[in-house]
Amino acid sequence: MIYELRTYSLVMGAVPEYLEVAKTKLLPVLAEHGLKPLAFWSTEIGPLNEVLHLWAYEDLNERQTKWRAWGRDPRRSELVPKLRQLIVAQSNKILSPADFSPMK
Repeated sequence: MIYELRTYSLVMGAVPEYLEVAKTKLLPVLAEHGLKPLAFWSTEIGPLNEVLHLWAYEDLNERQTKWRAWGRDPRRSELVPKLRQLIVAQSNKILSPADFSPMK
């Protein structure tokens, strides 16, 4: 299992609009491609105007297959520009669980 943490820095004050578009338009379409976030957050302390998504995949192949399917969806050309105008920067991190035994 791998995880992807996506962090989006948004235009000041754009978090409510971004979350509304994501909730009502983007996430339902992504779900059709098997893409459902484990978590969706916005920041209140520290760097503000950020939205973070956490996604889980069996492996990098599954991630690539699902995002490629979304990339071919004709609705993408309508939804992405709406969100892109709100985004200043994006950071993606692929995380894998640490495999260790607790110290005795």
